[in-house]
Amino acid sequence: MDSSPVKPLPSELEIQRGLALGEFRAWFQPKFFMHTGQLAGVEALVRWEHPARGVLLPEDFLAAVLAYDLIDDMFKQLLEQGLSLLGVLRRQSIALELAFNLHASQLLGGALVAHIQWALGQHGFSGSSLVFEFAENGLLNASPAVQENLLRLRMLGCGLAIDDFGNGFSSLKLLCQLPFNQLKLDGGFVRHSPSLVSSTLALSRFLGMGLVIEGVSNPQIRDGVLALGCELGQGFYLARPMAGYRLLPWLEAQASGYSKF
Repeated sequence: MDSSPVKPLPSELEIQRGLALGEFRAWFQPKFFMHTGQLAGVEALVRWEHPARGVLLPEDFLAAVLAYDLIDDMFKQLLEQGLSLLGVLRRQSIALELAFNLHASQLLGGALVAHIQWALGQHGFSGSSLVFEFAENGLLNASPAVQENLLRLRMLGCGLAIDDFGNGFSSLKLLCQLPFNQLKLDGGFVRHSPSLVSSTLALSRFLGMGLVIEGVSNPQIRDGVLALGCELGQGFYLARPMAGYRLLPWLEAQASGYSKF
């Protein structure tokens, strides 16, 4: 049995203080066309740059953020950071697709979609600059309000991705009903169930969706999914998440011809 102590969740006051002081920061993990090493976009991942505990991962605080109903406040800060970064890149003539994680429950009302539309207008970007990723299990029995707001995001031009595909209980009916245009599948399946990777790739092509392989943590996974016909990948072997100030010089290195793989 696992005898490691359970870490206490941060208090509501501590999270509110962190939000007020801008301690929740977007870190960015690139996605690639694995055949060529060409950059396909980046995903914004939240990190809590805590003054006493260092950089905290979502597993250390996200449950508390959800419990205290502060998830929208946190997301709005990340969205602003991401769009500001896109603005810096635009001045350098670099166009980049930026992905964010959302929970389906955040779309029960229309306020968040309205804020996204407003933020895009404030920064002068079209919706096609953004992709929103939703965990598969959070989409089960999606209410009509959630479905309507997913459609509103697509009508803005935003991409929609089902994250952790294969770990939930999605049906073909769900995939056809909801306006998603991308699936994300864990690359670990290439070791244990390559047939699932192949069938998911065939399904994504049949539905006109893109397929991103997550968790490409070593060259064996990359080579395995490439052999199965997959193109887009993301994972520690390809590039680790990095703070925004590190992303800019990393992009410059990419543009000058540097590639890790």
